[in-house]
Amino acid sequence: MTKKLLELDGIHTYYGEAHVLQGVSITVGEGEVVTLIGRNGAGKTTTLRSIMGIPRPRRGRVLLRGADLTALPTHEIARRGVAWVPEERRILPNLTVRENLRLGRLGTRDNGTHEIDEALGLFPRLRERIEHLGRHLSGGEQQMLAIARALVASPSVMLVDEPTEGLAPLLVQSLTQILAAINRRGTTILLVEQTLEVALALSHRLYVMDQGRIQFEGTPEDVRHAPSVQQRFLGV
Repeated sequence: MTKKLLELDGIHTYYGEAHVLQGVSITVGEGEVVTLIGRNGAGKTTTLRSIMGIPRPRRGRVLLRGADLTALPTHEIARRGVAWVPEERRILPNLTVRENLRLGRLGTRDNGTHEIDEALGLFPRLRERIEHLGRHLSGGEQQMLAIARALVASPSVMLVDEPTEGLAPLLVQSLTQILAAINRRGTTILLVEQTLEVALALSHRLYVMDQGRIQFEGTPEDVRHAPSVQQRFLGV
């Protein structure tokens, strides 16, 4: 059985008085790609944000290798090995690709460039654009940079939120292949993805969310053979 890396144990998260996550429990094993799927507003992004403490869950626990992260500030959660690629990317538009990648190394134990070189090996387009400012990159290039910036921190687990949203089909295919390659190299990924076929192609296991709760858990094959789940919770 895969060793547990990340665990959410009965998470309840609120925005003001709105009870968004209602007892969410998931596990992510070492070396897995686990995907949260569901309609817009199901609570997928809030799950990733809750892991990072933005906002902090009111009840439940977030555990990394058994250590409780729930009360820690966001920067300390990142230092413990959790990297977040938010849906809005948040690259710095007035810094170059190289400078954005160097920022990803802040807080790590060394200032070496090995990790940056490895990331650029996965994203050759970024190597070509290494001295270009973030604001001059295309949407696809910005998404690549956001993932590469998280990767250079050598995280234990990457939280990746909607990486293919708004991208052309060829870029979606390329990014799917790159995420699979990142996982094969040993990085665990917790993914939020709207495109079912991308999720099925990448994932070892999936959780279907709806109305702030986990409604179904299984392998890609389990989801493929559950048309009622697809129709009820995914609108397929």
